[in-house]
Amino acid sequence: MPQPSIAYAVGRVRSLAKKPLAGAQLERLLAAADYREARHILSEMGWTELEDKGVEAASVSLLERTCKLVREISPEPKLTDSFMLRHDAQNLKALFKARILEVTPEALSNCGTLPRSLLSHAVAERSYSRLPEPFARAMSELEKQTATQVNPMLIDVRIDQALFELIGQNMAQVKSRTAREYFRAKADFVNLLTFLRMRGTDLAGLELENLLVPGGGVDRRDWRGVAESPDRLPYLFSRFGGDVQSALVKAMSDKKALPALERQMDDYLLGLFRPYRNEPFAAEVLPGHLLALEREAAAVRLILAGKLNGFETELIRERLREAYVR
Repeated sequence: MPQPSIAYAVGRVRSLAKKPLAGAQLERLLAAADYREARHILSEMGWTELEDKGVEAASVSLLERTCKLVREISPEPKLTDSFMLRHDAQNLKALFKARILEVTPEALSNCGTLPRSLLSHAVAERSYSRLPEPFARAMSELEKQTATQVNPMLIDVRIDQALFELIGQNMAQVKSRTAREYFRAKADFVNLLTFLRMRGTDLAGLELENLLVPGGGVDRRDWRGVAESPDRLPYLFSRFGGDVQSALVKAMSDKKALPALERQMDDYLLGLFRPYRNEPFAAEVLPGHLLALEREAAAVRLILAGKLNGFETELIRERLREAYVR
């Protein structure tokens, strides 16, 4: 049930949820001599479940607790749920592919807006009427399409398209200009990566327009122009700043530069919420906190995996995204 007060929700999340690690704390973790020391430092920083559960399980637990808290206290469910819908999409992908392959689905998340049991039952029974309409329509279409041919990429694309359609419906009822810009940019970035990855590959007759997710600022007409003249891309993405634009230029000529582009895009998206860190009356604090802890969990997993495998500190650092708290 929505809470009546933004100030109440902000106060609750700041008092009950884990405070995101600052950049200086991640640097201290990076400076650890080895994996064992890194684990010890991390425990001191508030990752108290680390010893019992391990890094992966502890990060999942951290995010699931935070998602649960945000859903309980959010005064604007359409806003905060939009940041959790991707977990529903990931669960649907995992369940659908697992059923086709006749294997047990792995890594299902409790951070979504829909119970895992509901999704599991829907996929098992091939009955989607209880899902939000965009998901229900997409899954019903996939049932028909996969009856004759299984295309894993098409499964991902169709569910992602439904995801962004549903987010768009939510954003039409959300006041936050920052959230609307976040998802508009997110859609553009998803489509950009799709375009860069599909260049020069055989997609079994699939056209770029059929792979795009809705809601971006770069419209279908622009993408048709890009397909004919890829050099237009840096201009179309200039509004995201020089760092993204520079990384894009490099990625256009070398696919090995794609991870650097993804890092710059992720930093742009998180940066939209950074100005709200200390605001007491802004609903944007809640999704900002979620994004911050997702970033922290990813950073912790990366650093500890690097320490465990003996990677050089600089090699780990160059793969890290910016921390929410610098």
